[in-house]
Amino acid sequence: MQDVLSMLARVLGQAGLSHALIGGHAVNAWLEPRFTADIDLVIAVAAAALSRFRQTLAAEGFVVDVEYGAQEPSGPDFVRFVSADGLVRVEIQVAKTRFQREVIQRSRADETGLCVATPEDLIVMKLIANRPKDQIDLIGLLGLAALDWSYIERWADEWGVTDLLRRAAERVAHS
Repeated sequence: MQDVLSMLARVLGQAGLSHALIGGHAVNAWLEPRFTADIDLVIAVAAAALSRFRQTLAAEGFVVDVEYGAQEPSGPDFVRFVSADGLVRVEIQVAKTRFQREVIQRSRADETGLCVATPEDLIVMKLIANRPKDQIDLIGLLGLAALDWSYIERWADEWGVTDLLRRAAERVAHS
């Protein structure tokens, strides 16, 4: 998987695409690693640049498996690429919200060269998604030291997940 992450860092860098690694691999950068089957990214990209990115990934052996919003004037919202052998999935969210753009702006490069979302941004994303695996990640992330709580609370309020944040924080405090 490290080879794929490095390849993505190279491809994104060559294309000059601002991005942030999100999802399980990003959580693994901050917590004890857990298994995750896909690579999730949010990227800031115009439709023409996404087309070039798609061609570059095709040259690396990836094909488009699923795409949502392709008919939108601003381009798709989501594209899933799958490796030729079907073992690796790369899921791309195209940054269209202020929050997604801020996630990218705040991210920091890791050893592969990929920019990784901050714990605060991952917390907000986990609150929004609120699946069982997100709740597990959320508890771990909330246990990290020196979190920017005002940032988390601002976005939790904006996304309407303040009650979920409060309950998760109480669970961490009582564990």
